Parts: sequence; C-alpha cells; structure tokens
Amino acid sequence: MIQRIQTLFLFFAALASGLLFFFPVAQYYGEQHTLAFYVTHIQDFVPGNAVLFSSSFLLPLSIIGALVTVLPLLIIFMYKNLGGQLRLVRLTILFNLVLIGLMFFYYAEELKVKTAVEADYDLGVFLPLIALVFLFLAMRGIKHDIKLLRSADRLR
Repeated sequence: MIQRIQTLFLFFAALASGLLFFFPVAQYYGEQHTLAFYVTHIQDFVPGNAVLFSSSFLLPLSIIGALVTVLPLLIIFMYKNLGGQLRLVRLTILFNLVLIGLMFFYYAEELKVKTAVEADYDLGVFLPLIALVFLFLAMRGIKHDIKLLRSADRLR
C-alpha cells in the first residue's frame, strides 16, 4: 500500500530534512566574525580569520541530519510491515527531536560563546520542525491503517 497518504507525508519529511543541508540554520554577526551555521559546516565570511571550529565539530549533527533524511525514505518501502513502519517513524521522530535539541541548545550556544556575536535565525531553523509535523502526520496515517486492518481481520 505504497499509495497511501503517509507515503506523501514521509516523502515531505525527508524533503524538509534534506533541504536542511542546503539552507543555513543561523547567521552570526559580530565585530570580528560573520558566520553562517549550516548542519555540515560553519562558513566564515570574513577573509583571513582563523578557523574557530574543527571539521569534526559538526559531525554528530551531520550524522543525525542524514539519518533523519534517509529513514523516512526507507520507511516508505516498508509498507508490508506496518508495525515496523510505526516503530521506525517513532525512532525518526526521536532523532529529529535530538537534532533540534542539538542545534538550539548546544551548537547555537557554543557559537555564541566562542565568537561573542549575535544570532539571526534563518530558514534552516524551521525545516526540522516542518519535518517533525510531517512525521507526526505519517504516524497518524500508519496507526489508521493498522486500525483498519485489525477491523477487517475481525470481519473474516
């Protein structure tokens, strides 16, 4: 039953999470630094500044972002196993909440502390929230299908 509505919700959740890699989460403006914070890297717009963060600083955020992007696409093709689909959607929601928590409570604060600049949040802040809404809608559709199949089994 790949043509169900939760397939669209899962696809849109994967699309919103995938767009997170292309749009900045926040931009930081200060006297010495002007930074753009992406999920995969931090771009400094002031030439000649020393690199503040190593390339492995954002690695956990990039891995969780990739998981949140790939898992909904894999869940789409698990349409014969609704119970497994529901468990993986819940796991994806958990990963998405961890991604949001890491972005706001760890990385954004770490950038503010190390650079002493002010933040201006961009589109990348809203994309995990949009993906979270689509994941909840997909979970609701999967639960509806499970309920529908159980009622059909009772009639037999």
